[in-house]
Amino acid sequence: MLLAVLAPTFAAADDSELAAATGQLLQQTHGAQWDDAIATARKIAANDGSSIRSIAALVQLARRLDASGNQVENAADVHDMAAYAVMRLRENDPNSLSAEQTANLLLSAANGLSRSGRPTDAHRWLGEVSQLGVTSPEWTATCMTVASGLLDDGQLELAQSTYNMVIDSGDSPQLATARLGLAWCTAMSGEDDQAALTAIDQFLKHHGDHADVPSALLMRMSCQFRTGQSDSADQTLEQLLTEHADSSACLQAIVSHCGNHPLHACDGPLADHLITHARRLIASPKFTSTLKPSAIGLLVAAQRNDADAESIYANAIATRDQTGDTTAAILEQLTSKDLDADAQRIAMRWTSPVASNNGQNAEPIITAGVRESACRWAGRTSNWSILAMAAKDEESFFDGNDQTAELRGRNLHVERLFAEALLQTGDAKSSLKWWQRIVDEGGADDFPTLLRLAETASSSGSITEAAQRIAAARAAVSPTSPQSALVNLLAADVEVRQLNFDRGRSLLESVVRLGSADEDARGRAQWMIGETYYMQDRFGEAIDAYRLVEGISGEGQWTAAALVQAGKSFEQLG
Repeated sequence: MLLAVLAPTFAAADDSELAAATGQLLQQTHGAQWDDAIATARKIAANDGSSIRSIAALVQLARRLDASGNQVENAADVHDMAAYAVMRLRENDPNSLSAEQTANLLLSAANGLSRSGRPTDAHRWLGEVSQLGVTSPEWTATCMTVASGLLDDGQLELAQSTYNMVIDSGDSPQLATARLGLAWCTAMSGEDDQAALTAIDQFLKHHGDHADVPSALLMRMSCQFRTGQSDSADQTLEQLLTEHADSSACLQAIVSHCGNHPLHACDGPLADHLITHARRLIASPKFTSTLKPSAIGLLVAAQRNDADAESIYANAIATRDQTGDTTAAILEQLTSKDLDADAQRIAMRWTSPVASNNGQNAEPIITAGVRESACRWAGRTSNWSILAMAAKDEESFFDGNDQTAELRGRNLHVERLFAEALLQTGDAKSSLKWWQRIVDEGGADDFPTLLRLAETASSSGSITEAAQRIAAARAAVSPTSPQSALVNLLAADVEVRQLNFDRGRSLLESVVRLGSADEDARGRAQWMIGETYYMQDRFGEAIDAYRLVEGISGEGQWTAAALVQAGKSFEQLG
C-alpha cells in the first residue's frame, strides 16, 4: 500500500546496493526473520543514499515489529531509521517527496517512537513536520501524544515547546488541552511561577467550561502559595469550594491548604465545608493520607460545638495517629486558646474509647500513641478525675487477652497514668490493683514503678505484700545509690507503723549516713527519727533528733517541721 502511494513521485532508480538490500529486507520482513531484518535495516540506514522503496521497506519492518509485541526497542530504532532516510532523500532529491508525503512519513515515525517510550526522539521529527508548514489533525494528535510522553519523562522544556507548537498552529480541538499542558509544564518546572500563572489564566479565560478547570484552579492555588500570594491562594480555594466542591481537585486543594498552614481552626467556606462534608472527607484516602486536615476539622468542630463532626474527626485521628504527636498538638492548641472544656471533652473520647462493635475480629478503636498522648495531657494539666474515670471504665476489659489491650491502645505507659490518677484522687485500693497488674502481668521492672507499687502496697495492702514489694524495689538499685534512700524511708515507715521503732530508726539512720542521698531525703529521715522518739514519749531524745535536722536540711521544709515538733516536745517536758 505504502509503495503504491509513493511510487508516482519516484523518478530515479535505486542504487544497485541499496536496491539489493531493500529487496532482501522485504523478504526477511515477510518471513518474520527479525534479527536478520534488523541487521539489513541498519545496512540501509548506513547508506548515503535513500529511496522511496527503501523507506517503505523500513516503515513496513517497523510496523511489523510494533505488531509483534516483543520488539519495542528494535521497532523504535527502525522508525528512527526510516525518518532519517526520509530526510536524506529530501536532501538528495528535493522533488522526490511532497511536503504532505514527508509529513506523513515523519509522523508515522514520531508515533512509533512515542509508543516505544522515546518521546524525545519523536519530538525531533515533529519539529521537522512543523517546518514543512503541515499542521494537520494527525500532526496535532501526534504532538499531544508526544508532549504527554515528554511530560511523563520530566522533559518539561521539550513538552512546553511541543504544546506551544499546537497553540501557535491556531484553533483546534486540542487547543484547550495544549494550553493546560503548557501551564502544567511551566508550573512543574518551578522556574517561573508567574509565567505558569499567566498560562493557567489563559486556559481559564478561554476554556472556562472545560472539565479540567478544577485541576487548573488547584494548580493556580499552588503557584500562588509558592510565590507568597497567600490571599490570592485562599481566594482560589474558595472558588474551588463554591464552584467545584465535589471535584477531586477541590479535595486535594483542601489537603494542600491544611498542610501549608499552622494547626489552627480555620473559618469561612473551608470551615463550612469541613463541617458539612465531614463523613465524606474522612472516607477519602486522599484526605486522610495526612493527619493535619482531620486535626483542623476537629478543631473547627470543637469551636462550633458540632458534636457529629467532632466525633467523626476524633475517631479518625484515634485510629490513624500512630505516634500521638498530632493528638498532643490538638489538645495543646485547645488549651492555649483557653478552650479547656473542649480539650477535656475530646481528651475523654481518647482516654475512654468506646468500641463501635463487639465483634471478636474487631479493628483497633484507638492507637496506643493517641491514648497515651491524651492520658499524658490529662496528667500534665492535673485532670486526674478524667484519668481515674477512664481507669475504672477500663477494668471491665481485663480479660487477660493481650489483643484486647492492643485494640484499645492500652500500653504500660497508659496503665501507669491510670494507676497514678487513682492514687491522686484518693482511691488507693484501686490504684494498687493497677500497679500490681503493671508489674505482675505487664512485666514492668523499672525502679520508679516498683517503688510506686511498694508505696501503694504499704498504704493499702497487707504488711506481707508491702514487705515483698519493698524488697523488690530494693533489689532493683544499688545499696549506695540515692534511690536506696527512698526505699529505706518507705521501709522505715512500715516498721514504725508496726511500732518496730528500733528497726525503723536503724533504717532512717542509714539514710542520714548515705552521702549520695539528697538533702531533702536525709532531712526527712532525721525528722522521722525525731518522730519515732516523740511517739514513744521520749521527748528529750526527740528534741535532740529534731535539732539535727537544720544541719542536714538547711532551711528546707523538714527544718520548719522539726522546729514545730521540737516546740511541742518542750511543752511535753513542762
